[in-house]
Amino acid sequence: MRPFTLYTVGIAVFGWALYQFAAALSRRNAKCNPRGLPGPTLMPYIGRIHDLPIEYMWLKFKEWADTYGPIYRTKMLGANFIVISDESIAEDILVKRAKINSDRPQIQSLFDAKSTHGSMEYLPLMGRNQHWARQRKFTHSHLTEATNSQYYGIMEFL
Repeated sequence: MRPFTLYTVGIAVFGWALYQFAAALSRRNAKCNPRGLPGPTLMPYIGRIHDLPIEYMWLKFKEWADTYGPIYRTKMLGANFIVISDESIAEDILVKRAKINSDRPQIQSLFDAKSTHGSMEYLPLMGRNQHWARQRKFTHSHLTEATNSQYYGIMEFL
């Protein structure tokens, strides 16, 4: 092969790799914002954390709510946030539809945070599943007023 042809093939491979990288970033951003919620333009990796003042940060959230509407999305230091700034919408989504719209966030630093095996059998950090429901029912049955009365003698003795 002549040097000109090798150079052309190298440029073509580099262009293809660059295109694949841009397509992967586009798919990743589409996953982060699946419903197309409005929100401030994000900077890579840090999101909009640099815009928040240390004091009175709710004023910045209010400014974004005035600009983007009562529900908007933002990303800060890799964590996605959906901000609801209207009380009636928040009540509808977080209170009336709590079973389908709320769950514990997955903590990345914990091993297998949402599973039912391994180290994650700690009720306050567990996601909503059958194992969580069984543990909650068991805990509730043992911590009610009626069952606490049988422990009074033991507590007084100690």
